[in-house]
Amino acid sequence: FLDSAWYFLRYPSVPRDDVAFDRATTRRWLPVTTYIGGNEHAVLHLLYSRFITMVLHDQGLLDFEEPFTKFRAHGLIIREGAKMSKSKGNVVNPDEYLEQWGADSFRTYLMFLGPFEEGGDFRDAGISGVKRFLDRLWASVRDCTTDGAPDDEVLRKLHATIKKVGEDVPALSYNTAIAAMMEYMNVLRKGERRCHRAEVEPVVQLVAPFAPHIAEELWAMLGHAGSVFD
Repeated sequence: FLDSAWYFLRYPSVPRDDVAFDRATTRRWLPVTTYIGGNEHAVLHLLYSRFITMVLHDQGLLDFEEPFTKFRAHGLIIREGAKMSKSKGNVVNPDEYLEQWGADSFRTYLMFLGPFEEGGDFRDAGISGVKRFLDRLWASVRDCTTDGAPDDEVLRKLHATIKKVGEDVPALSYNTAIAAMMEYMNVLRKGERRCHRAEVEPVVQLVAPFAPHIAEELWAMLGHAGSVFD
């Protein structure tokens, strides 16, 4: 417990072996901006790390009292009405889902199934909806055109979606960000129209944090040499 109560103070100063932590480096990088963990972290680790930090502050060794300026507790993923556990026999083997659905579909589904701080109920049927969304995005990029001009109504919806995702991601509202992209895809594909490149290219950037492998492939398909994350 003692080691885990001050590791964040040591990390930035690893190159130095003559002091526990460099004052200038610590002042630049700390305190930690955002701490994310489960309830067990909130009760144990957070308690000890705050105690150690306050003691070091009282000793004049740190300029701050609180080690973490913001704490966000993540929710639990449940299945069949109960927390996943081996004793209940309701644990899923991710390898099987990766094989069947792909890493991007599985990853995006986990972020879509409920609010980050509440978790959600894991259902196999829910993954298919996410897979359809990614398949439609793939088809839209593959078949997009640069002929003519993009549709004004579609662009209006696109910019509303960019705004929504841009606000939701820093707030860890991943499920609503993904829902907004799904909603936009319905507008983009309405009537199975062939979309304009300007209507779909930004969606590849929006989806990248959630489905990075597909996003990289689509970015290359659009003719870009570097990574979508650049």
